[in-house]
Amino acid sequence: MSALGYPLYLASLILVPALLYAYSRAARRDKAARERFAQAALQGVVGLGAKNKRRAAVPFLIAAALVMSAVAMARPLGEAKGDEERPASTDVIVVLDVSDSMGVTDVSDNRITAAKEFINRLVAAGPDNRYGLVLFSGDAVVTCPPTLDHDAYLTFVGDSDIGRANVPGTAIGEGILAALTRFKKSELLRAVVVISDGENTYGADPVKAAGTAKDAGMPIFTVGVGTKDGGRIPAALDFFGSATYKKDKQGRTVTSSLDDDTLGSVASAGGGRYFAASDAGAARALAGALAPAKKTKVKDPFRGAVEYGPWFSLAAFILLAVAICL
Repeated sequence: MSALGYPLYLASLILVPALLYAYSRAARRDKAARERFAQAALQGVVGLGAKNKRRAAVPFLIAAALVMSAVAMARPLGEAKGDEERPASTDVIVVLDVSDSMGVTDVSDNRITAAKEFINRLVAAGPDNRYGLVLFSGDAVVTCPPTLDHDAYLTFVGDSDIGRANVPGTAIGEGILAALTRFKKSELLRAVVVISDGENTYGADPVKAAGTAKDAGMPIFTVGVGTKDGGRIPAALDFFGSATYKKDKQGRTVTSSLDDDTLGSVASAGGGRYFAASDAGAARALAGALAPAKKTKVKDPFRGAVEYGPWFSLAAFILLAVAICL
């Protein structure tokens, strides 16, 4: 094993000693309670019984399984066979709206699902790009840096859901500024693709943010999700499991519709173009607009490397199976 694809996942190992410590304290309390109730020699007589010695191994088996799982998620790699470099086009930072209005069902299923489907089509149409992901509602969070590992990237996209950025509202400008400032510059050209319904309610002016990004050499493209007719914004389910909808202070149901004028203005200020997610050829057309005249060779740590992660996953599964059987 020569490298880790995602070493930050090893930070989850901090849970292992914490869990073992918690188990140790619980075991000591259990032993003290037994001894207060009856002497060790009499515990079997009164029905407490001796603890199964094999069961004592369970927490350690679970801890070992957690270690194996953390290593598997960190994606251990062997020596690459052959050239680790490959031609790449553009660092594409997708800035995805996860505000409450993306739950509106005025498109197939809902807007967030339609947005994810569009991203999948974009990646398929532009396979030589590195893709990164920023989620925003009232604030913006980076969830994936630019990567050529498209399977991993699309996993992050699939896990993106409404409310992942905790502050309520829709701050398109904050998402653009996060894409501009929170990634290191690379040898590739960079571009931002904002996917949203366009209803900006909070934060930095998105048109000014797009202009700032353009001046920094990062064009802004926008993709509109939703319809002009719009729909009601979902809220939590009620006691009976029925859908409820957001209401304003006067008790009126809040609706949301596609604001393609704002998205068009953002794209214009950012030196890019506006696309409608509902257009059949939009993803391919956007991929074409993102493609540079000449590709650049970049190092791909996953290319030709031997994957050891599945073996660690198998070890974790076996350890958990043994723990369950004890």
